[in-house]
Amino acid sequence: MPTRTLDDPCDTRLDAPELLGIAARIRECSTRAWGPNRAVTIVGRSRAVEEPLERLAKVARFHEPVLILGESGVGKESFAQALHVLSARAKDPFVSVNCPQYQEGNLTVSELFGHRRGSFTGATSDRKGCFETADGGSIFLDEVADLHMSAQVMLLRSLATGEFQPLGSESTRRVNVRVISATNRDLNALAGDERFRRDLLFRLRYFQIEVPPLRARGDDWKLLADHFLGRLARRYGVRKCFSPESERLLERYTWPGNVRELVSVSTAGYALSDGDRIEPRDFVDHLEQESRPAASEVDELYRRLCRESGDFWALVQEPFLDRELSRKEVRRIVSRGLRDSRGSYRRLLEIWRIPSESYQKFMDFLRHHRLKPSHSEDES
Repeated sequence: MPTRTLDDPCDTRLDAPELLGIAARIRECSTRAWGPNRAVTIVGRSRAVEEPLERLAKVARFHEPVLILGESGVGKESFAQALHVLSARAKDPFVSVNCPQYQEGNLTVSELFGHRRGSFTGATSDRKGCFETADGGSIFLDEVADLHMSAQVMLLRSLATGEFQPLGSESTRRVNVRVISATNRDLNALAGDERFRRDLLFRLRYFQIEVPPLRARGDDWKLLADHFLGRLARRYGVRKCFSPESERLLERYTWPGNVRELVSVSTAGYALSDGDRIEPRDFVDHLEQESRPAASEVDELYRRLCRESGDFWALVQEPFLDRELSRKEVRRIVSRGLRDSRGSYRRLLEIWRIPSESYQKFMDFLRHHRLKPSHSEDES
């Protein structure tokens, strides 16, 4: 089958996506600040992604720290960049630090706050740290849960006073930096185990934004896949798209690697396909083995609940009462929803688009039929 060129696209959806209003502002501001090649594009129309974008737009104009939560691969750094470009700091530096990269105390402190020559072995000259580099702008601490304890102490002081002391220096320096941090781990649990300072946690999360996993975003995966394939088409000059069979397979997939995994799958399918249609054989080896779609009823029901057309009462309650769904299966669905809502039943109703006035009806149904997962918390 011949491939199609950019002048003969196989699908008009491969053009630039229509972005939500806030996402369009983010793209416009990041293009203005960093140029089109570094523009931040957050693609999606689901309520699950719209809600954190609305919160982001509200807190962007403030200067206090922001903590971004979410599984690995959901796009936490894109949200951090969006916070920066929507703020008054957009023209100043945005500096990103990968905290797990620096596991030795001196190296971590040196990376963040700089050092003086001779302050430790290998320090052959004075060095400016990331906080000083980011002065006036924002610093992004990715995977902050892995920050070395000695650096946590200095970070706490910097957040409290705006001052820091480079390693080996006797004088302090003052900077004006907004701290944005991110993690895929439970900082409360780490603080309880004394592996993360609780006082630092309070300083980091003046504002908190949760980025949803891809499986909770309904059909957003299609928009994202089209966006990534369009980007590849512009780079390599050939339009390609997923075949209907591929779309059916991916529709049932749970995306454990989230958006990062979708980029990988789209790129592999684009590169390995012979024609303008990407078939399952072109990318199936790149899907997580244990999460490959077996089209289980529970998985399919969960995906349908997260889409616009999902109806909990018709899809779950009625089949359960008719004994077409077991108690174990319903518990699995609810348990998975609570993972995506971080334990909040009210947020789960939003993800499943159940009206808020039906909250008590929903909770009564779960209680009466003993459908609440044993590890969940009751919000009533």
